[in-house]
Amino acid sequence: MSINSNALSTYKLLKATAEVAEQSLEGRIQHYRAHLKSEDKELRTYTQKAAADLLGVNNRTLKRRHDQGDFDHLHIQKGANGHYAYTLSNIFAMAEILGINADHRDHSDKLQVIVINSLKGGCGKTTSLVNLAAALATTNIKRYRIGIIDLDPQGSSSSFFPSSEHDPITVGDLMRDCIELEENETWEQLVADSFQKTHIPNIRILPSGMDDFYFEHETATELKESSSYEQTRHYHKLKERVIEPVKDEFDIILIDTAPSLNFMFYNALMASTAMLIPVHPEAVDFDANNKYLKRLGEIYHTVAALGHEGWDFMQFLVTNYVKGNHSQRDIVKDVRTAFGRQVMSYPINHSSAITASSSSFNTIFDQKTSDSLASRESLLRAQENIKDVVDELEMLIRSNWASTQSSLD
Repeated sequence: MSINSNALSTYKLLKATAEVAEQSLEGRIQHYRAHLKSEDKELRTYTQKAAADLLGVNNRTLKRRHDQGDFDHLHIQKGANGHYAYTLSNIFAMAEILGINADHRDHSDKLQVIVINSLKGGCGKTTSLVNLAAALATTNIKRYRIGIIDLDPQGSSSSFFPSSEHDPITVGDLMRDCIELEENETWEQLVADSFQKTHIPNIRILPSGMDDFYFEHETATELKESSSYEQTRHYHKLKERVIEPVKDEFDIILIDTAPSLNFMFYNALMASTAMLIPVHPEAVDFDANNKYLKRLGEIYHTVAALGHEGWDFMQFLVTNYVKGNHSQRDIVKDVRTAFGRQVMSYPINHSSAITASSSSFNTIFDQKTSDSLASRESLLRAQENIKDVVDELEMLIRSNWASTQSSLD
């Protein structure tokens, strides 16, 4: 088959463009890895008062335990002012010494797998996810075991938790079954090791990569060659190959998705126990969200017919809300009128602190007030706002854990 000369020129142009893009991307990746390795990235430290507040004790108790030498083996550093500067790992270890038990789910409680999805780009999906995860991990002493699965091949969530490995195993690698086990290695070990540690001690992430795009092509090819779902199980791969092997290692898993209805998204639906839908309160975004919701029922019917057991909750989360903006206020009112209690009580407010933190691939809970590009007041307001949202999300999660509910005769 001959190719038109103009088409051939276009193809050559695209090939040349791709080479330049690849070189540029590789350069940025190398720069990023050199400057933002996970072992170099540090969570903010806590003062003695902040540590005491997080532990639920008073300063006098901590001072006495320090004087007794109970914390000496933790090698807690001191700041330039001579005061203790506690890391979150220090505080978690101190909790163990103080007899404050971690509040993990019981084995009988369902692992919560929460998908965060919207077909409208720019609604704050990834920013919301990483900040909610950080708040769940760092603003209480419960030590939830949190997993993040970055199901977007563009790797936005992965950028906030950079890998120390040059070529980490991605979620797409596991779903595509393109990894060979080493001698005596089990699949469970491989998957567990693929969830990488982050600078936040109780968060692990399964990153994504550009090659994960191949999952779509390979799944489509597989479907052409097979007539039976039991052969392909192409919507069950995330659940069966990735989540099931490590389900006992986590309390909560948050899944970031691309803004598209692809095989990856259907896998996220099949694995999910709940869904969070970000809504940016602008007219165009609200209309796009409503069009998406008109189809979501039909989309969900596909996975329901293949055995999905239903969601524990589905909530709308208003994002990037500008207080005092009358048009946004009216849209939020319309959202609440339409969807009632399915709308989270607190929106995520527009904040210069969130914008500044995200520009450097940090959550607002990574930032020291002295280092933040935004004002101290803006950072503290943003942190309190996210804490309010997380309190409600935590309540929704724990309401589905029988072990946390009161029993009435």
